[in-house]
Amino acid sequence: MAEQLLSSRIALVTGGGTGIGRAITLKLAELGAQVFILGRTAETLEQTASMAPPGSVLSVVADVREPEQVDAALDRILQETPGIDILVNNAGGQFVAAAEDISAKGFRAVTRLNLDATWYLTTAVATRSMLPRGYGKVICITITPRGALPGMAHSGAARAAVESLIRTWAVEWGSRGVRTVGVAPGIVHTEAFDRYGVDPAKVAEVVPLRRLQRPDEIAGLVAFIASPSGDYITGTTIVMDGGLDMVGPNHMPAST
Repeated sequence: MAEQLLSSRIALVTGGGTGIGRAITLKLAELGAQVFILGRTAETLEQTASMAPPGSVLSVVADVREPEQVDAALDRILQETPGIDILVNNAGGQFVAAAEDISAKGFRAVTRLNLDATWYLTTAVATRSMLPRGYGKVICITITPRGALPGMAHSGAARAAVESLIRTWAVEWGSRGVRTVGVAPGIVHTEAFDRYGVDPAKVAEVVPLRRLQRPDEIAGLVAFIASPSGDYITGTTIVMDGGLDMVGPNHMPAST
């Protein structure tokens, strides 16, 4: 992509301190965007900022699950900038459990992070910045396989709801200059993946490309969508999973 392709854009990336969020942040900053990263841990946010071109990434400590903290973060960003052009909803998380073993508290914790927080932040950014200015791109990182993922009933339900929101937002906001797109990665080799304690090589055997996904590959697609080349993409979720969606979740090793 051309240097300074996003030089006039201001982006907000949630969960920008590690993994996929860090890779997306660094890619957008590399292309000239001013990027604000939002997360709960100042140390990891600052680590990401230190890896980017000087001054291109600014960290904002906030918990996306808490509306009051989200509002305060947006107050700061919108005081310092003309508005937010690109919103990347990347923050998320879940735990592996059989559907019948997920408690009401556990289900709520996962949906609160993956669905509720995405809904609240997106509508707040749209209302306060994108819709009044007549421009914006919302990119939500979701999950694949899209049909089913054993052990992830809570997360799958939340991500499916986000995909529905993406379609509805696209119809309601498209004529007002706001585009909404989902990106559904496959099995990404990040620090979070390593905490599951499974062998990456073993898991990669079920992926048609025979390797796990890299965070920078997701970042490249997000940057494309954020660029002018992505201006006619809205209301859809792009699956980027190395073909995993074609073989289906039942091929996943039981240990995952």
